Amino acid sequence: MNVTIDDRPDLVIIEGDIAFDTGSISPLLAPLKNAYILSSKWTSGILPYLIEQSQFSATQITTITNAMRKIEQQTNNCIRFVQRTNQPTWVRIYAGTGCWSYMGRIRASGSQDLSLQNPGCVSQSIIIHELLHAVGFAHEQTRPDRDQYVTINYNNIETGKENNFQRYLTSEVNTLSKEYDITSIMHYKWNAFSKNGQPTIIPKVNVSQTVMGSSVQMTNLDIEKVKAYYGCT
Repeated sequence: MNVTIDDRPDLVIIEGDIAFDTGSISPLLAPLKNAYILSSKWTSGILPYLIEQSQFSATQITTITNAMRKIEQQTNNCIRFVQRTNQPTWVRIYAGTGCWSYMGRIRASGSQDLSLQNPGCVSQSIIIHELLHAVGFAHEQTRPDRDQYVTINYNNIETGKENNFQRYLTSEVNTLSKEYDITSIMHYKWNAFSKNGQPTIIPKVNVSQTVMGSSVQMTNLDIEKVKAYYGCT
């Protein structure tokens, strides 16, 4: 089930936090608009942004910009966030309903939104996760090879939320020849969309299920993937 937001009838949310314009693309075609479509890259890895400062406290704005600096530092400035001046495309960060972002750069000119509900979404891990969607990255557990690493327990998933666990085909995504990362900051939690508090994702590798979705910064593999996607060394 795709979700609409009362204050944003112009978009739908899939997989819990990925936005699509209702008039531009069918959510059923979401796999075609994923992290690895070259046209969705930000030029030279530079992502202009504008924070709606009246909607956040000074401390929260610092938390947001610190998350940006963390990505820059971890990727050795392969990705850079700059305050928008006159750039034709930019990300508007505002306190909307829920935590969500578009995937990659979605248009040649104009703004695209990234929502950090206030309170609830202004924490480092959530901000980095949503910023990496904006950079162009999908959820880790949607990879074509995910069933080698995790089991999806559909019996525990809320009715109507099953499609949040769709697995893309190899023809739809490029994994950049990098390994699956169960600890990725882009991975769902072990109990995502659970209807009964029981696990919806069970690891097949020898790790605790609680490591899934618990990272507060990019993992080494997250960093490698960003650098590979944007052609950094």
